[in-house]
Amino acid sequence: MSRFPDPRDAHRQGQSAPSRERGHRRELAGRHSERRSFQDRLQASLVDVAIHRAVASRDLVDRQFGGHLFAGRRGIDNLKKSGLVEEHELRDTKTARITKVLTATPAGRRLAGDVAPLRGWASDQRTWSGLGKNADLKHDLALYRAVAETRERLAERGLHLRRVRLDAEMRGEMMKRTEAVRAAHGRNAADALREGIAERLQLPLDDKGAVLWPDAQIEVAREPDGPVEGRVNIEITTEHYSRASIAAKSAAGFALFPANPKAARHLSATLSGLGSSTGGRDAASGSGRFRGEGGLLDL
Repeated sequence: MSRFPDPRDAHRQGQSAPSRERGHRRELAGRHSERRSFQDRLQASLVDVAIHRAVASRDLVDRQFGGHLFAGRRGIDNLKKSGLVEEHELRDTKTARITKVLTATPAGRRLAGDVAPLRGWASDQRTWSGLGKNADLKHDLALYRAVAETRERLAERGLHLRRVRLDAEMRGEMMKRTEAVRAAHGRNAADALREGIAERLQLPLDDKGAVLWPDAQIEVAREPDGPVEGRVNIEITTEHYSRASIAAKSAAGFALFPANPKAARHLSATLSGLGSSTGGRDAASGSGRFRGEGGLLDL
């Protein structure tokens, strides 16, 4: 652990710097900032990995080390030797391409939980450790890219990312609370609580009263430490998404990101067929949009 300084020391040292150069706001300045220290990049990297659950190594290098491979590898190796992250290999069975994937260790998750609020994240921001389900891993990696793109658009508008909620967190909270109420007070009380939680999280319901879950939800604020003023629901679509599912989530204002070029063509054709006007709107506003002809899962 000695190779990774106490984040509170770095935070205290940064108090004398102009606010636009500190912590979370500096992170939002993007990958081209050259004024960040190596330790600052390490902290930001650990927090990113723990918050998003799984991050492709090269995506982290691109975002937190300005795309510099040597500095990025040095930073990743530093975090690995400190026992804060683990690096795994994801092999594409069709192309045999290997993608290196980073996850936080339990120690890394705990430290990231301490560091995150000092960097402008909400005090109740959840952090994760270990790999999720292998079948969902590429999907998890795509979320980091989608959140990063949305985050940059928010920064251009002077908005700040305060919190990321993954679908597992939202579903888990909903299930835990509603099942307890169902057992104690019955179905009607549980349904009422479910609708109340959905309203609080600004999650829409379909015509049957079921919650429309995004893959991730981000909360934004006008000031780095200010109150939450809006949310963006992010969805990674594939070529297998039904017309009804795309229509419902587009109408609900989800920011739609296709998983690959084939998914992008399917999404574009579906939205055009629906006569939707949401396809070109800005993800930072929470309105439905799609990324274009590229693909987030093309690793």
